[in-house]
Amino acid sequence: MQVEPWQWAVSILATALSFWAIARYDVIAHRHFQTGLPDRRATATGATAIAVGQTVGAGAVVGAFIRWRLQPSLGLVTSAKITAFVTFAFLAAWAVITALAVLILPTAGVHASIPCSVLAIAAIMLGLAFFNPVFKRWGREIELPTLPAMGALAGFCLLDTLAAAFAFWVLLPDGIDLTLAQLFPVYLIALGAAILSGTPGGVGPFELTILALLPQMPEGDLMAAILAFRMMYYALPAIIGGISLLRPTAEPTQGQWLSQTNGCLDTALEYGTARAELGVVRQNGGAILHCTGGVCGVVRTGQTLTTIFDPVQGHSADLAIPLKRIAREQNRIICKYKITARHALRARAAGWSVLHVSDEALICPTTHSLEGSKFRQLRRKLRHAEKAGIDVRRGTTQLPFDEMSRVSEAWEASHGAARGLSMGQFEESYVTHQRVFLAYLDDVLVGFVTFHTTRHEWCLDLMRVTPDAPDGTMHQLVHIAIESAKDVDVPCLSLAAAPAGPVRHGKVESWMRKIFFAKAGGAGLRQFKACFNPRWQPLYMAAPSWTQLTFAAMDLIRSVNRAEPLRTPQFATVKAVDHNPRS
Repeated sequence: MQVEPWQWAVSILATALSFWAIARYDVIAHRHFQTGLPDRRATATGATAIAVGQTVGAGAVVGAFIRWRLQPSLGLVTSAKITAFVTFAFLAAWAVITALAVLILPTAGVHASIPCSVLAIAAIMLGLAFFNPVFKRWGREIELPTLPAMGALAGFCLLDTLAAAFAFWVLLPDGIDLTLAQLFPVYLIALGAAILSGTPGGVGPFELTILALLPQMPEGDLMAAILAFRMMYYALPAIIGGISLLRPTAEPTQGQWLSQTNGCLDTALEYGTARAELGVVRQNGGAILHCTGGVCGVVRTGQTLTTIFDPVQGHSADLAIPLKRIAREQNRIICKYKITARHALRARAAGWSVLHVSDEALICPTTHSLEGSKFRQLRRKLRHAEKAGIDVRRGTTQLPFDEMSRVSEAWEASHGAARGLSMGQFEESYVTHQRVFLAYLDDVLVGFVTFHTTRHEWCLDLMRVTPDAPDGTMHQLVHIAIESAKDVDVPCLSLAAAPAGPVRHGKVESWMRKIFFAKAGGAGLRQFKACFNPRWQPLYMAAPSWTQLTFAAMDLIRSVNRAEPLRTPQFATVKAVDHNPRS
């Protein structure tokens, strides 16, 4: 009865802020499962489920049924997944926030070994989420939340618990001399006890924990404040949530989802501006995104939504806003990978950070020849192959997949596992869409190369030779491919990209580039491609900030070096906004 009206008002505002923050967990969960539910509806549903669930007890079970009641189109299974995600995510974030609060504000008298152990486990989980974002269990793929999602969850948890503690603190009687900093870790521990007990509203464990951790405070005054807090933070939200449950449900307007099909890719490759290398999306789980800003290829890695190569149609600047929105709706950051200088300049003009990552070797088949001193090494390699008896044949519709698999396995045993993302891996259904050249020695297959092809460009993809193949075998394969492209008047043939050299950079960047250049085999790749005297075209990656660019680069390096690329679902991979009608 001694609580002033302004205290009630401030407590209500703090409670509203707390519930808004915790309801954002549902938004992140819906983005994680890609349900397409609008953010506003997900927030309202989450707030209702939490308000009712925390008051009546058994919050996980009650919350699942409330979410199903408010969004019946999701189904009970998806609603249960959303509830489980929110529950476990909150408990994990609460554990981290509590550990930090106990270390920084040691009011509760907890031994430092406990919060340090919690933080160590959290660090291990962060490493697991980065290095192994998708793992298989019981025959199913389980995708962990992205690091941006985890960061957002921790931020919302801090805001939620701090606002809730403030709502409690502002209701304390004048006789209790307790600062918010002193109360916060105590409140966090009491909140954990209440949640883990499963009792309605955490009644009992919450009060006992508060009284036990604040023994010097008058119990009567503390219980009065707890009673007032329960009115504001439990009873009032539960009444509002119960009223919202009585309203008729409305089916949400689902976002349009883009299905990745070969027909969509084949149509995109018909554009004269499309890179032939875009054919790699047949294997890396990518998709062709259509929106009013243009058309581009996208692929989802562990933490990043990446556009690969230049846009098929439109300009990078026009695609920036929809791409950021799509990445946010997947709890990811956005970056552009292997774009040319023209689009890199536009990204930089828009305020994005840009990094030179590789150089692409381009050849004009119609003017290519073996004359001149620049082709001296190539001529020597070709003579070696010819002298050894290498016979290069153009692949037909009936490819010798068994022999090609043997060669690919021998190559991987010698060079290591094949890389992913923008580099292909040997697979029958993948190679079927490519142009293939085979190298035989005494009718035994010893090597092959494959090319992505369009009417205006060929791009080298797979390069496989056995360890005992004669010197010059790969040079002969590529030379015959160039001659074949010349026969059909292909204006451009790409030998694909090689890592950028570690020159003309600062000391730290040059040192890092030198390490990456060596591990990626940059010297060997550049030496091989230089034999054909190509024109080197620099390629770049870009992200909205240097922090995001560094984070994206680390994620892409991890994805490229995976034995198996991270595959997005075959359908509903990207939620496209403002679709072009042709999509």
